[in-house]
Amino acid sequence: MFNCNECGYKSVKWLGKCPFCGGWETFNEQRSAKLSTKVKRPPKLLKEIGKFEAKRVSTGFSELDRVLGGGLVGGSIILVGGSPGVGKSTLLLEVCSRLSNKEKTLYVSAEESPEQISLRAKRLEADDFDKIYISGDDSLENVFDYIKDEGFKFVVIDSIQVVELSSSEGSKGSISQIRACADYLTQIAKTLGVVVFLVGHVTKDGAIAGPKLLEHIVDCVLYFEGEMLSNYRILRSSKNRFGPTGELAVFEMKSSGLVEVEKITDIFLPHREQSFSGSCVVSAMEGIRPILIELQALASKANFGVARRRSLGFDFNRFSLLIAIIEKRLRLSLASEDVFLNVAGGLRINDPATDLGAAISIISSFKDENVAVSTVFIGEIGLAGELRRVNNINLRLKEVERADFKRCIMPQANKKEVDKKFKFKLEEYSTLKEVVNSIFS
Repeated sequence: MFNCNECGYKSVKWLGKCPFCGGWETFNEQRSAKLSTKVKRPPKLLKEIGKFEAKRVSTGFSELDRVLGGGLVGGSIILVGGSPGVGKSTLLLEVCSRLSNKEKTLYVSAEESPEQISLRAKRLEADDFDKIYISGDDSLENVFDYIKDEGFKFVVIDSIQVVELSSSEGSKGSISQIRACADYLTQIAKTLGVVVFLVGHVTKDGAIAGPKLLEHIVDCVLYFEGEMLSNYRILRSSKNRFGPTGELAVFEMKSSGLVEVEKITDIFLPHREQSFSGSCVVSAMEGIRPILIELQALASKANFGVARRRSLGFDFNRFSLLIAIIEKRLRLSLASEDVFLNVAGGLRINDPATDLGAAISIISSFKDENVAVSTVFIGEIGLAGELRRVNNINLRLKEVERADFKRCIMPQANKKEVDKKFKFKLEEYSTLKEVVNSIFS
C-alpha cells in the first residue's frame, strides 16, 4: 500500500501526484508491522463472552483517576495532547513515579535524553523516581523487545511524533509513520495487556498534530491546557471508552511539580467583597462536575460606524443570539454599543445553562447597575425569551450551597426536579423579562 505523506491518501500503486491534496512526489510504500505474539481469535457469540469487568489501577492522582473514569484499565492506550511547555512530560513523569510502586514502568523519552529526565526528576524533589526505567531509544521494535523481556505494565511514549518503525516508509512525524506507530503500539497494548501513554504535539489550531485517525485508534484522548503566564493547568477528556467524556481536572504548577486542585470552583469565583456592573456568577457542567464561574460583560458606546461584538471563552454564535433576544424581547437597543463577553479564569464553556447569566451580565453593563455577587444564575434562553429546562439541576444547586451563596435563580420548568430544601433562597422564573424585572427593579 502507498500512502501520501501530506494527507494520508491510500493507493495500491505509486502515484506521482496525489489526487486528494495535489501534492507531488508524496507517496511512500508502507508495509504493515505485525507482532509475533498476536494470535488468531475466532468469532464468538456475545452471550458466550461474558461480562467484561474492567479492573482499575489508580494513577496516584484522584483528579486524574476521575477524568479517566476511575483509574487505568489494562490494555488501554491513552493519548495526552497539549502545547509545548504546558507540563505534559512533568505530569506523566509524576504518574510514572506513583505507578512504579505497583508495577514495572518504562518511560521512553525520544525527545529528551535520559540525563535530562534525571535532572527534571531531581528538580521535582521527589523520592519515588528511583523505580522508573528510562529509555532514550526511538525504535519501537526495540521498545517492544524491552516490554517483552522486562515485563513492563505501564509505558510512556514521549512523543509519538519522534519514534519510528523501520518497516514503515517516511520520516519521523510523517503521516505514514505516525499511523504505523499508533497501530503498532495499539497491538502491543491489546496483546500484552500493557497501559500505554502517548504524548502528542498540538498544532496552532489546538488539534493534536498528525492524522485524525490517531484519535480514533486510542481508547482515551486527554488535552492538557493552560496559559503560559498562569500556574493553573486544565486536563480535559474529549474521548474515553472506559468512562464519561468532557470531564475536567485542574492542576497547579509549583516548583515541586504539579499539584491537583480539588475545589476548582474557588479558582473561578469572583471577589465577594464588592460587586461590579457586568459581572455575575453562573453554574456550568464540565462532564458530570458542576463549576461556578464568573461571567464578565462590557457594553460601551461604539466610536466607529459598526458596533463590535467579541466573546472570549463563550460560544460566539450563542453570544450573538443572546444579543438579538435582548434587543427583541426586552426592547433594549444595543445596535450602537460595543459588547464584549469574557469567561473569567480563562475557561471555555459550552453549557447552554449559562445563557441566563450571560444575558444578565450584558444587561447589567448596559444599564450600569450592579448584580449581587451572592446570586447564581442557571437557565437556558430560547428565542422567544423563555427560560428552558436545564439538566443536572440538583448537582448544580448542591454546588451553589457548598460555595455558600445566598440566592439562586433558575427556570420554572426545573422546579419539580428539586429534591430537597436548600439553605439559600431559590427563585424560579419562566421568562428572561421576569428575571430582569426582579433583578433591576
